[in-house]
Amino acid sequence: MPHADIRTSTITPLVRATPWLIALYFIAHVALDAVSYVQPVLKLGITPLSPQTGLVLAFLYAYRGNFWWVAAAFLVSEVVIRGIPMHSWILPLQAISITAVYQFAAWLLRKKVPMEGVATLSGTLKFIAVASVTAIIAGTVSVGLYTLSNLIPADQFPSALARFWVGDLNGILLLAPLLIRFADTPLLLRAILSRPAAFIGVLFGLFAAFTLVFLVGNPGDLRFFYLFFVPAISAALIWGVPGFLIAALALQISLVAGVQRLAEVAPLVDLQFLMSTLLVTGLALGAVVTERENSARLALQREKQLRDSESNLARASRAATTGELASTLAHELNQPMTALVSYLRASEIMMADGGRNDARLAPTLRKAADEALRASDILRRLRNFYAGRDPQLESLDLQPIIEKLVEALRRSERAGVESIVIRTDNDLPAVNGDRVFIEVILSNLLANALDATEERQNAIIEIAASRSGKAIHLSVDDNGRGMSEQIRRDLFKAFVTSKADGLGVGLAVSRSLAEACGGELLLAESSLGGAKLELVLPIDAVRRESP
Repeated sequence: MPHADIRTSTITPLVRATPWLIALYFIAHVALDAVSYVQPVLKLGITPLSPQTGLVLAFLYAYRGNFWWVAAAFLVSEVVIRGIPMHSWILPLQAISITAVYQFAAWLLRKKVPMEGVATLSGTLKFIAVASVTAIIAGTVSVGLYTLSNLIPADQFPSALARFWVGDLNGILLLAPLLIRFADTPLLLRAILSRPAAFIGVLFGLFAAFTLVFLVGNPGDLRFFYLFFVPAISAALIWGVPGFLIAALALQISLVAGVQRLAEVAPLVDLQFLMSTLLVTGLALGAVVTERENSARLALQREKQLRDSESNLARASRAATTGELASTLAHELNQPMTALVSYLRASEIMMADGGRNDARLAPTLRKAADEALRASDILRRLRNFYAGRDPQLESLDLQPIIEKLVEALRRSERAGVESIVIRTDNDLPAVNGDRVFIEVILSNLLANALDATEERQNAIIEIAASRSGKAIHLSVDDNGRGMSEQIRRDLFKAFVTSKADGLGVGLAVSRSLAEACGGELLLAESSLGGAKLELVLPIDAVRRESP
């Protein structure tokens, strides 16, 4: 990871600054102007460095409605530091005009290039463009007024404008982002302290560059000043935009101190053009690094959220599967367990009063054992099904399965069983399916049909099986009360039922079991006036009927 995670805070612009903040701004404005009053044109405020411009832009950006305070600060600074003899109307006009330029720049940044949030390359380039245009307009206004007042000869206008522009531009690029993002300073300090070796390396680089340029090398040769690029760019690569700006601030202070202490040194204006190149390069590079690392951090967060979501989904799925399995078992085991209890009670009655030799006892106990084995088989197969195991597909003849289920219903003395009619094609081909699954599906369909026709005096339930292409269509039709449109629409959804005491899982489970066998369960058009469900199963490929 190239640099530590440095998040940014959001600044909420205020209508007006508090009195103590305005006083602090006044002091800082004048102090920065005084410190940077180096190598001016005549005694004018045209210096190669104007850090107060960054303060002005940040103040107007963060605190709306303070136009006149900023204009007053410009005016006071001109009078206190330079004391230039000018017409009484020039200085106020200059202060108001320059403030208007910076006021518009602050408004433009708020609307088009917000400085809050993580630095991006696109936003940084836009900020550099706004800063450049702001500096050139402010320089044109200020230098133009000096020229109109005959304080600057007309032929010196271009050189004075260039000096004014680079000074204001560097002040904006250096201080405005730092001050606007001032709330991020603790985050930056923590990031720096988390990598002390890198911090010491950057400090050593700055000190070494300063020593080589001003004490060992030739400070009059601009080529030596490219040594300062190494620690500044290193800071950008390690800590992004905030780290680069701190290094650039230290570098700017070093340049001013070096120029003031040495007589033979490159002109500060030439150094400031190099500095502007470094600022643009470092800001762009730092923005790229910051944006890339922020994207990586967000990607890691999204990946973690995705893993958490998948884990939560898996837990929810397991919980839902467990609940569905419990509901399914309660539904599907009801019939064999009811039959088992009936057989055992019948056996108990037969054994009463010395009836152990009753000829009906042994067959009844065998039937009870069969129902217990059937319940155990249903439990095991459904548990395997919900565990994701494949069904036990085999070649099955449907006719015996249908007759066995109907006979079991008759033995259980279920009301309406006598109305069941079986209609199957002769020589019906074998199907490929799971025996227990097919028995469960058919039991559900018959149970629903019996419930739907229990109030009918002439109830009819028809079980039909016929071949259609490479599949067998097994249907259960009735002349019961039918289904509402809402029930028909949500018929195969879990927990949808029209029964007062129903669980609503029978048909949902039946469709899943049918699909596990390679078939499907459909709602068909009833020919008896009630409801018709149709199970479609593939014909067994091995046991095809003889031609």
